[in-house]
Amino acid sequence: MTKRSRIWAAALVTAGLAVSTVPEDTSLRIAQAAAQTAPAALSEAQDVNGAAGMVAEIVQCKRDGGVLSIRMRIRNTGAAEVSLSVIIKANYDQYYVTAGSKKYFVLRDSEKTPLANPINDGAGSFGAVQATIPKGGTFTWFAKYPAPPADVKKVNYYTPITIPFEDIPITD
Repeated sequence: MTKRSRIWAAALVTAGLAVSTVPEDTSLRIAQAAAQTAPAALSEAQDVNGAAGMVAEIVQCKRDGGVLSIRMRIRNTGAAEVSLSVIIKANYDQYYVTAGSKKYFVLRDSEKTPLANPINDGAGSFGAVQATIPKGGTFTWFAKYPAPPADVKKVNYYTPITIPFEDIPITD
């Protein structure tokens, strides 16, 4: 086993994944192992618009105090790596929650920074959150919203890259 293989094996063991040897296609195997230990989805998988082989599902919808945390896992089930624009032109308001007849937009901190995946740094990013997802890999979108009233037990989630996710149960 090479030094690099030993490092990967140690990282996998530390992450709670048993491994005897690290395969040649390490990144694919790690992505597959992570997907197997990932949390169960709260929603049905939706196709990601314009990205063949990509599916999205809600894996967390949790209320804690006055905040609702949403996590959406995007999986690459296709045959090749895919690059996906999750946010374009810093338009976080395209991701929102509805409960009853009210919309809830991404929360922002005191400096008006969205409480969600950060914009990719670098020249030419133009306010984008870009995800490059290897074959068999995943990307997790996260955002925090004002929580709907305590008597609301399910919400709908709207994104620009999928059809709406409906009747997502809220956990407390």
